[in-house]
Amino acid sequence: MAASVRAFRANDSQLSDLIALRYQWRTEEAGEKGEGLEGFEARFRSWYDARGESHLGYLLTLDEMPIGCAWLVIIDRIPGPEVFDRRAGMVQSVFLLANYRNQKLGVTLMKALMDEARLMKLSYLMTHPSRESTSFYRRLGFEIADAALELRFELTE
Repeated sequence: MAASVRAFRANDSQLSDLIALRYQWRTEEAGEKGEGLEGFEARFRSWYDARGESHLGYLLTLDEMPIGCAWLVIIDRIPGPEVFDRRAGMVQSVFLLANYRNQKLGVTLMKALMDEARLMKLSYLMTHPSRESTSFYRRLGFEIADAALELRFELTE
């Protein structure tokens, strides 16, 4: 029997899956230190309660097992006289478990996110790709756009 792959916007009951994937990525691959999963999940849930309408999580599952996630942050832009409702999206925290990379599964995840962004009538999607992921986004149709400038601050918690 063929494996069942699904990519979809997660609902609140699937938040634990999104949190666990985020935690695994940031601790195991990015080497971040800090609190354990239980404490991180409690704090993440509080964070999400304040942002759930603008921060949409997407899951990728294989035979119902979560193997990847992505986030779409909806940005309400300042209205203009010609187009008053101006919304865009920022793609963040796209992650697949290491064993499932380079199998076009990330494309499945991103297409679900991109299809929904079109239905929401977002004017564009943007992302800040890593060097390793730039070619992935380029294959999906992302292009270098007008230059973005950043001013970074040293933050401590």
